[in-house]
Amino acid sequence: MDLIVGLTTFFTLGSGVLTYVIARRDVRRRAAVAVAVTTALLVGLGFLFTVYLAVVAYLGAVVVWLVARRVLPSRRMALLAGAGALGVALTGAVVVMGYALSNMN
Repeated sequence: MDLIVGLTTFFTLGSGVLTYVIARRDVRRRAAVAVAVTTALLVGLGFLFTVYLAVVAYLGAVVVWLVARRVLPSRRMALLAGAGALGVALTGAVVVMGYALSNMN
């Protein structure tokens, strides 16, 4: 049980800090804190339900966000693209985990 709590805390705090560092370049401090806290909560809750798939979803969303920063004209649009990618990826992770658990014998 300690391992699960430790890993959940590590990945939650890690995703929050990394998100704040990246978001601080794009938006103001308060908005960056809000984005980081929201992301950390989503990744933490997702980690409890999908274990490591939430971390993979988060890393994929960060890649989408960083690529979108180069392609899209507005950094806020890139932030929205990253948020959308995180939502879709976490939803997909939950669906995959639910399917895997429902087919266990």
